[in-house]
Amino acid sequence: LCYTDGACKAAHGGAGGWGFHLRPPDGSPIEGYGKAMGTQAKVMEYRAVAEALERVPEDATVTVFSDNQSLVENLAKKLDGWRAGSFAKVDPLIVGEVRRIDRVLADKRLVVRWQWVRGHNENAGNERADQLAAQGAREAKADAKRG
Repeated sequence: LCYTDGACKAAHGGAGGWGFHLRPPDGSPIEGYGKAMGTQAKVMEYRAVAEALERVPEDATVTVFSDNQSLVENLAKKLDGWRAGSFAKVDPLIVGEVRRIDRVLADKRLVVRWQWVRGHNENAGNERADQLAAQGAREAKADAKRG
């Protein structure tokens, strides 16, 4: 199971963060987060997916949960068409992350199910991904304040 989230503090120069929480069938959870400046929430949402999938082992079957309904619908329904059209119709802000997601899926031969989950609804995996993304955004904001 893979939970992803992105966050952005638009009022603070686009201080953004992404986070993921992976729950393998056995073993401890795997988590990660990061930060970026001059970004948008949707970019951080897609980056969270790309970063998480890079940590998934080859030939795995994974369910990716996101509270971003647009992301889930786009990746579930449009990814094949975007690839066939050389990603020409993808929002320029997210095209790099979409290409990265597509490349990881192919390189690792992942079988993915995209699943929307209601945000802030006491889903532990989603809440943890949200906390990690918010941490990244806070760190980016702090970096901006330091100059």
